[in-house]
Amino acid sequence: MQIGELKKIAVIGAGDMGHGIAQAALMAGYEVSLCDIKEEFVQRGVDRIYASLDKLCAKGRIDAELVEAIRGGRLNGFVSIPEAVRDADFAIEVVPERMDLKKRTLAAIDAAAPERTVIATNTSTMSITELAAATKRPDRVLGTHYFNPVVLMDLVEVICGEATSEETLQFGCDYVNRLGKHLIVARKDRPGFIANRIAAPVIVYNGLCLDVDGLTPQDIDLTMMKTGQKMGPMELADYTNIYVMYCCQDYYHDHLSPEYGRSAAAQKLIDAKHYGRVSGQGYYTWPEKGRPVIDERWYTGKYDPDIPFFIQANEACKLVEEGVCAFRECDDAMVYGYHTQGPIDYIRRFETAYVADKLRAVSEKYGKTIFAPVQTLVTGAYLR
Repeated sequence: MQIGELKKIAVIGAGDMGHGIAQAALMAGYEVSLCDIKEEFVQRGVDRIYASLDKLCAKGRIDAELVEAIRGGRLNGFVSIPEAVRDADFAIEVVPERMDLKKRTLAAIDAAAPERTVIATNTSTMSITELAAATKRPDRVLGTHYFNPVVLMDLVEVICGEATSEETLQFGCDYVNRLGKHLIVARKDRPGFIANRIAAPVIVYNGLCLDVDGLTPQDIDLTMMKTGQKMGPMELADYTNIYVMYCCQDYYHDHLSPEYGRSAAAQKLIDAKHYGRVSGQGYYTWPEKGRPVIDERWYTGKYDPDIPFFIQANEACKLVEEGVCAFRECDDAMVYGYHTQGPIDYIRRFETAYVADKLRAVSEKYGKTIFAPVQTLVTGAYLR
């Protein structure tokens, strides 16, 4: 499949990510079939797309003609995967992050889609190679990792499975460019890919700061927002869904290191079904609209803002060592995916030995080898 041949796209899953991925495709000029297991889910996705388009149009970010064209028949809803993909050139699976569910969905897409169809699985953590094996066309399967909210976030990661062909990879890259997104390619299939993999050990670290050191979510967030972040990591956990975030950490626990466990603070919230914004309560109490108020009086200065960047930079070095990507792509992943500073750029202001010593101290304090500095960082190879 060449990008110039692409006309029809099927998006399987109409939830938070699915409807956004469908909207991005519609805004790029493609016809979209949106599919989910119930008509009400499909209709909710369609309604959210139209509401978002109207809002963007009112703000002057898109033309009224585009909205009219989309409303004129470019978007169609389905509750049957075979019907949704029967004439699709490109099918994107966007169901919840459960390996068994994704495999069943990909197998159903594969069985019904034309031979020419390229299939993407949208996942933030899981093995593209394993997922692609659920189909009879693993060479025409690739990973895509969009960031929420899809229409507003700039980054999309494209991930190669072990069997993904160069033609399929090129198609995926060309498609992301057509969307006007910032493209990053993960050349090797590793848990978490690039952005989320870099962020993962900091989630462990922040949990330890809560459980062991007695810091508060507010103190962590206020400290990081003083570095220029628009949203601190604990509020971000609330915003994205604490349960979903820790399901990803569970995957890292099983596929990277058993040191990626749930913090006691997070587990307490999960047990109470306090998942964050989606439930109205998480680390913070969320209003119906807007963001929680974080009182400056909670700031103590006990949280060192350098440490999370040092940990991220160390994880970026691991990715480079594993052949997943280059240093610049690691920085871009965090800049465009998390709206924070690039960790490699960040640590360039410090002496290499200082960064390595800080990481050793954190590793020894908490007994976690995932924080220990790797050779690429210790030798300062990121400076070359």
